[in-house]
Amino acid sequence: MTAEANRLAGAAAAVAAFGMGLALRPFDALVAMPIAEDGWYALTVARNIAAGHGVTIDGAVWTNGFQPLFTFLQALCFFAAGSVEADLRLFYALAWAVHVAGAVLVASLARDALEDRAAARLAGALAALGYLAAIKNFNDFYTGLETGLQMALMALVWRIYADDWRRRPAAMGLALGLLVLARIDAAVFVAVFCAVEFLRGPAPWASRFRACFVAGALAVLVSSPWWIYNTLVFGHPMPTSGFAQQDAAFEIERVFTALRALGIVAMPWIFAGAHEALWSDLLRVAALAGIGMLAWQARRLALAPAMGRFASILLLAYAALAVYYTRTFFADWFYIRYFAPLSLIAFVYVPALLARQTPRLGSGLGAAAGIVAIALFAASWNGVGLFGAAAHHRQAELVAAHVPPGDIVAAGQSGTLGFLRARVVNTDGKVNPEALRWRGRIPDYLDARGIKWFVDSDWYVELNLGLDPAARGWKLAAENGDFFLYRREGP
Repeated sequence: MTAEANRLAGAAAAVAAFGMGLALRPFDALVAMPIAEDGWYALTVARNIAAGHGVTIDGAVWTNGFQPLFTFLQALCFFAAGSVEADLRLFYALAWAVHVAGAVLVASLARDALEDRAAARLAGALAALGYLAAIKNFNDFYTGLETGLQMALMALVWRIYADDWRRRPAAMGLALGLLVLARIDAAVFVAVFCAVEFLRGPAPWASRFRACFVAGALAVLVSSPWWIYNTLVFGHPMPTSGFAQQDAAFEIERVFTALRALGIVAMPWIFAGAHEALWSDLLRVAALAGIGMLAWQARRLALAPAMGRFASILLLAYAALAVYYTRTFFADWFYIRYFAPLSLIAFVYVPALLARQTPRLGSGLGAAAGIVAIALFAASWNGVGLFGAAAHHRQAELVAAHVPPGDIVAAGQSGTLGFLRARVVNTDGKVNPEALRWRGRIPDYLDARGIKWFVDSDWYVELNLGLDPAARGWKLAAENGDFFLYRREGP
């Protein structure tokens, strides 16, 4: 197994090297995929922070519609560089470093899950390769958003837990606080973690209380600047991006989307992006069934108890979050990102299971995953990702061709446009708290601001300008693909 582990470790290094290639692409590809539309919001805020314009989306409007820790790290990239091209290359290098750090942590956890040293070493190599080569990670970690950092910090929390965290509650509290700053819904995980660990014996209750109090209090203290900023400036601890996507309702479509998202995070190596369909669902079900059979055969396999306990806490916390998001958030296309930390269970346990039960199959699957990952990285050289080319560049091209540079243009989806152009106003409220106060009355908001241009896709046009934009004086000026540019007539 030692030679096999060495080969897999070499494959992991090769995949990592290709990942770093994202930072070396031509400039046209740098501003394309895999950065997502919402990722451009975070990058725009980071650029404004670095430029000394404050925590703003446009240099003037203060915002909290982003997850803080990764955005502030990105601001360091913009501060250190000085040009858009250099800034983006440093951003990709940062995302790559976070990806690799997560792989190292996951590999250490997979090794510790097994007592057999030879199998443990193979499990570690498989885990590192699996984490670096997972298709879903490629889609999540280089978008400009926080998912990669959130996963790496959750793996760090797991690492501290596995090393008997009660002996180092301060270290756990610091890690938990950073995790909350990476993504604030991790506060639910912190609450579940402290509750479960307080109830878990056999240590005396006073000892358990002391450890949980120190960890929980430090987590609150570390993350408190963000809660204070949100409350003082915006009047509520929840960011505007959360309010913008809230719509409490029970919809069966959301339930099905959440179930599919849970299936994807449970098998993160099988993901087709925009091409997700019945075939990919069936392939995942088959893969999960195969893993289940192996797990049943290995049911007497001794794994480190701390591994199972932490996995249970993770499952419990994200079961609660899955119910919350399904019930309250209409943006169900984000569920696969919201539930991403659950993938850590697969990243740790599947390599350990394969290394112990079927090492040759595990090596073959690892090699196949590495080949697919390298192919994805190669395709991205031209700015093409799992969701195709960057569609929102058509929106920016439409504005550049028809809107005078000095005019303000509004859009519901304004991430890409706002990064590439000045004088852009967001109307869906994710990064513009003012738009939230005018929700349902966006035409009046645009009139009050004297904004004469609006550009977006059909759904956002209807949501913002109504079924009949012409009735409010909005006339179609031009279109480009799925995007439509409207101009308001009159004074």
